[in-house]
Amino acid sequence: MAKETIKSRVIQTVYDDPFLSIDEIADKVTTTPRYVRTILSEAGLSLMQLRKQYAKAMEKQLGSRTLIEEVRQYEADLKLTKIKDPAAARLLKQASDVELMQVSRVEKLGRIPIYIELTTYLELRLADTDGPLSQLLILPQNGEIIKQKHSWIEVVANNSAISKLLVNSENQPLLKLSYLLYQDSIPIALKTQWLQTEGILLKTDTGKFEIAAEV
Repeated sequence: MAKETIKSRVIQTVYDDPFLSIDEIADKVTTTPRYVRTILSEAGLSLMQLRKQYAKAMEKQLGSRTLIEEVRQYEADLKLTKIKDPAAARLLKQASDVELMQVSRVEKLGRIPIYIELTTYLELRLADTDGPLSQLLILPQNGEIIKQKHSWIEVVANNSAISKLLVNSENQPLLKLSYLLYQDSIPIALKTQWLQTEGILLKTDTGKFEIAAEV
């Protein structure tokens, strides 16, 4: 009876929040990650499939909203939000009030974290990836590969949320590297990299910034 109760709780927890990790589900239900995997396997449940279904349902619900809305987060790593950003929209040659999709995650260069965002009006593949975020873009057919044509650097002193994330302190200056991505002659996405100002070396031989840091 106890096992049946745990099984039902695991299944209910997964349906309530499919973006929990196996370990988080196990903690909530007070069981082991191995038993959670066994229950999901026996029930024929796939976390990834449930996440995709949840994401699609959320997209429909958020279709008419105008404020920034967090949609979902993949294993506390890959996060997708729906935003309105007039400055990014202008760069992408879209109407200033168009809703854009923004996918983001934290990566590491040695011990230095880098917060990366990709903002686009294109549809995105809802899947985890270890490669560049641009791999999530669903590109128009018969177009050229993605090219990076413009890039620039800013020092931003007033983004306390990202500052807290990267250096565990608010109101610290951050470097913001921006890249405008094109397919053929059409801008399709804006990629930004946020990182701390200390211990960073930026260099370029081809117009593309390379980030170096102490490891």
